[in-house]
Amino acid sequence: MVNRRLLRTKAFQNLYAFRTAERADYQHYQDVIAESFLPNLDLMIPREQQMLKLDALRKLSETHYNEIFHKKQTNEDIPVESKTAAKKSLLMYRDAVRRDRNKITNSMVDEVENIYNVYLKMLQLLLEINDIAVWDEQRRLVETDYRTARLANNSVLIALKSLKTLETESIRKNVNWTTDDQNLLRKLFLDGILPDTEFQSYLRISEPTFEQDLAIVQYLVKSFVLKHHLITDYFEEKDLNWGENKEVLKSMIVKTFKITCVEELALQQLAMNWEDDKVYFIDLFNKVLDNEEDYEKIITDQTQNWDGDRLAMTDLLILKLGLAEMINFSSIPTKVSINEYIELAKNYSTPKSGQFINGLLDVLSQKLQKEGVIRKSGRGLIDNK
Repeated sequence: MVNRRLLRTKAFQNLYAFRTAERADYQHYQDVIAESFLPNLDLMIPREQQMLKLDALRKLSETHYNEIFHKKQTNEDIPVESKTAAKKSLLMYRDAVRRDRNKITNSMVDEVENIYNVYLKMLQLLLEINDIAVWDEQRRLVETDYRTARLANNSVLIALKSLKTLETESIRKNVNWTTDDQNLLRKLFLDGILPDTEFQSYLRISEPTFEQDLAIVQYLVKSFVLKHHLITDYFEEKDLNWGENKEVLKSMIVKTFKITCVEELALQQLAMNWEDDKVYFIDLFNKVLDNEEDYEKIITDQTQNWDGDRLAMTDLLILKLGLAEMINFSSIPTKVSINEYIELAKNYSTPKSGQFINGLLDVLSQKLQKEGVIRKSGRGLIDNK
C-alpha cells in the first residue's frame, strides 16, 4: 500500500520538477524580451543602424526584468519601451509558473492514484495468462503432455475472474490489456511460463487442491507478473516512476493472494485512508511553496556564513519539506519527520546530506518548539500550550 514515506518522496520529486520548470520559465521569458526589440525591416534605416539602439533598449529591459524579479531597487530612469517589455515578460513568466504549479499539483495526485490502475492491470494479467493457456492447448494438432487448459480450472483464478469489484474497477478506470498487447503476453507464456518446470509440474496434477492452486498463482505472480523482463520492461516504458512504485505494487499483489480460502480473495486498497493521505500530500507540497521565503529565512538565520548558491537545491527542498511538516502537521511526531527526511536526503542528495539534514532539522525543531512555532498534539504527543 501507499504510505507516507512514498508520498514524501513524491512531494520532493514534484517540488524539484516545479523548481526546474520555474527556472526554465524564467530564462524563457527573459529571452522573450528580445522579441520586442527586433529591427523593423519596412524602415529605410539599415538593420545595423537600428540594432545599435534596439540592443541598448533590450539590455536595459533585461536588467529591469532581473531587478523586479529579485526585488532589487530598480532604475526607473529608463525608456518606456524597456520598462514595458520587462513587465510584460514578467507577467507572462508569473502566469506560466502559476499554470505549472496547477499542472504539477494535479498530475502528482494522478501519478499516485495510477499505482492502483497498474495493480488492477497486474491482476488482469493473470486472467490473460489463463486465457492464453486455453488458447495454447486448443491450437495444438496432436495430444501432448502440456495440458495447459487445466489452468482454467484453477480455483483461485476462477475466483479472481468472478471478483465483481475487479471487473467494476477495471471498467470504471478503463484498465485493460489491449489486442495490441497480445503478442507480448503470448510471448511471455510461450517463452517464459510454458517451459517453466514448476508450471509443468502443476499441469500434470489432474485434480489440484486449493493449496496447490494458490501456490501456482503465487508462483506466477512472483516469477512472471512481478519479475519477468517482458513485463517489467512494459511497465517501465509506461511509467517513469516504475522503479519506486514497484515495491508498493509488489506489496499489494502479494497481499491479495495471502489467503486461506477463495472466499477471502479481495482487492487491496491503495492506502488505508487515501483521502486523508491525499490531503496531507497536497498540503505538504503547497505549504512549502506558500511559505518558502519564511522557511528560507529560518534556515539562513540558523546557518553561519551561508551562501544559498552553495547549498544543493535538493538539500534546500528537503529542509523546507521538513520544516513544512514539523510546523503544519501537529499529529506527526517531530522525530518521525526528521528521520524521514534524513532517509530522503540519503537517497536523493549528496553523500553528506543525511548528516547535514539531521543536524540542522534537529536544531531547528528544538528552537521552533521553544518559540511555539512547532506545536504537537495527539496520542503519544505533548500538547504545547
